[in-house]
Amino acid sequence: MASSCCWLPVLLLAVGVSGAGIASALEAYRPLFMVVTFGFLGMAFYFTYRPRRAANAVADCCAPSTETLGKRRFNMMAFNKIMLWTVTLMAAVFLFFPQAVTGLIGTGNDKITADMTRTEVKIVGMTCYG
Repeated sequence: MASSCCWLPVLLLAVGVSGAGIASALEAYRPLFMVVTFGFLGMAFYFTYRPRRAANAVADCCAPSTETLGKRRFNMMAFNKIMLWTVTLMAAVFLFFPQAVTGLIGTGNDKITADMTRTEVKIVGMTCYG
């Protein structure tokens, strides 16, 4: 399953399913996906930025020193915050991606609509005999 990113698109194309077909099928669920995404991001922000409890006063003989733990914790928390803001930015970009693409491609007389299912491309000198 780990390599499905390599073989699954080829398999889907072989049976006639394209990325555009999957995207159009999932378009109806887009509002639900947005709510779930921002719900998870909200939880991530809460767990990342919530106030921390004070450490217990009793020291453990086998626990690492507070200096080492503090440095490592700070570095990991800083990394977590950077990654959280990066993922949030990516989610916002992907949220507005369909409108941006429609705005870029849909200039002029061409209009992109949801009911577009067929495109004909005529190439001079190429014919099918049947």
